[in-house]
Amino acid sequence: MRKILRVRACSVAVFSLIALTWAAGASWAGGYYHKGTFMLGGGFNNPVGDASNFLKGSGSIFFAAGKNLTPKTAVQIEYQHNWFDVSQEVLDRAATDSTSFDNAHVSMWSICLNGIYRIHPEKDIVPWFTGGIGYYKRNIMLTQNALIYYPPIWDPWWGWIDGGWSPGEAISGQRSDSGAGFNVGLGLDLSIDSGASLFVDARYHRAYLDGVDVQMIPIMFGVRW
Repeated sequence: MRKILRVRACSVAVFSLIALTWAAGASWAGGYYHKGTFMLGGGFNNPVGDASNFLKGSGSIFFAAGKNLTPKTAVQIEYQHNWFDVSQEVLDRAATDSTSFDNAHVSMWSICLNGIYRIHPEKDIVPWFTGGIGYYKRNIMLTQNALIYYPPIWDPWWGWIDGGWSPGEAISGQRSDSGAGFNVGLGLDLSIDSGASLFVDARYHRAYLDGVDVQMIPIMFGVRW
């Protein structure tokens, strides 16, 4: 009888140890015990408000680095670069009798300081909220299809290579605007392994620039560790 009780006690101890180890692993799965936190991802953006009359969504990239203050809170610096498409109707409205545009290249990048608040960081799926302020810069370049002269170049193997005329894009006009802005949003972390997580992130950004303020909602996917 005592032998059976000892076996059961050992079984309970082993089971408890396994359970505690699993629980510790689950609570640490998100990696929130690390002092540093990093995020890398990309996705797509959707202009809203007045900006949607001029711009169409395209791709985005995102990088962030910061510090976990507690398992629930963090502060981080974020860099985001967004590209936009411009409809042909907008190019046609901007054209004049003497000038026409074949392509437009529009982008906007930002550097923001954000805070993060996580809900139930001990779980494998962790919702979180974020918000912050930052610096935004928008770049616009209008181009025409044209023959471009490329000067001769020096190649260490072949020596001088003659230049010449070749199809390309000539800049017809360009403009840059910068200003302050803010963003708010929410996301989800899905724990994977070794303190890393996959994340999905949806934000609302508003940049106060000269002319038309840019409002957009980017949706990002990536990894956080």
